[in-house]
Amino acid sequence: MRVKVVNNEIEVSPYGLRQLKADNPDTSYPAKMTDADFEALGIYRIVFEAEPAVTHSQTFEPNAAPVLVDGAWTLGWTVRDKTADEIADEAGAARYRRNELLTESDWTQMPDSPLDDSTKTSWATYRTALRDISTQEGFPTNLTWPTAP
Repeated sequence: MRVKVVNNEIEVSPYGLRQLKADNPDTSYPAKMTDADFEALGIYRIVFEAEPAVTHSQTFEPNAAPVLVDGAWTLGWTVRDKTADEIADEAGAARYRRNELLTESDWTQMPDSPLDDSTKTSWATYRTALRDISTQEGFPTNLTWPTAP
């Protein structure tokens, strides 16, 4: 992705070869343009910052526009706290997954299950851990899911 810069200000973002040709229909350009070719026309590659580390109660979003950092147009991130709605959605998704795992293991607790008592108890312990998932620290996004026996 690239930006078109005029007087050190972004004029168009994103901007690429297709847009360059559309803006200049009477001009021919090399089939394979290099970064130097683009830069000669005031069109610069965008450098993307690495995604930031966040806690389970935070999220990040790309900034609206790149900024000039050490001679490179760089698109960074904004870290913010999750909204109550986002946390509620994640909690709903975690509970949904939990319920699916419980449903998939229902057969293990039926009276006619082919499992021996020891294995049935292991499955019961697993199912209890699933039901308790919402009490874990870090719920709903930083979870350690139990492993099925």
